[in-house]
Amino acid sequence: MRTTCLSNAVRIGVRAFAGAGLLFTISGCLATRSWVGDQLKPITGQQEQLQTQMNNLHLERKLVLDSSQGPTFATGSAALSSNAKREIDAFLGDMEGPTGSSGPAAASDRVFVIAGYTDSVGHEAYNYELGQKRATSVAGYLVGNKGLDPTQVRVVSYGASKPVADNSTRDGRRSNRRVEILVYQEKIAS
Repeated sequence: MRTTCLSNAVRIGVRAFAGAGLLFTISGCLATRSWVGDQLKPITGQQEQLQTQMNNLHLERKLVLDSSQGPTFATGSAALSSNAKREIDAFLGDMEGPTGSSGPAAASDRVFVIAGYTDSVGHEAYNYELGQKRATSVAGYLVGNKGLDPTQVRVVSYGASKPVADNSTRDGRRSNRRVEILVYQEKIAS
């Protein structure tokens, strides 16, 4: 009888200990969720601010760097060719106008989105990374050589996910290996 009482006491003690552990675990998870929520509030605010800014922008100009005007990137490379640099220089020169000024819209009102794309040859992760490297290379040239404010430049990669031509042909793959420079300007409030 004594062993039965002792074993019942042990079982009750173990259950109480397990219940307390479960209670601490649950409250720990709730505290963790709360902490994560607190940590995400500034990021969520930044995301909402960026969305508002993007809604107030319109596409002013677009340059597609592909192989139609000569080589832009060597196969599997993110290094800008001299031809690509000439195209970028001409594009920015056209934006400045004949007097060398950016006109009534200040350059600080612009956002440059640099989007990298690849053909479908290779693995998805490789193509995404290559598109990112190519877009970053163009962004680096814009900031380092052309003096753009780095806070105005955004880089994105689409890899092979948005082809403009058929990837089963050589010419199609050449068209899909591209970087686009999208220049957005703040809308004038009416």
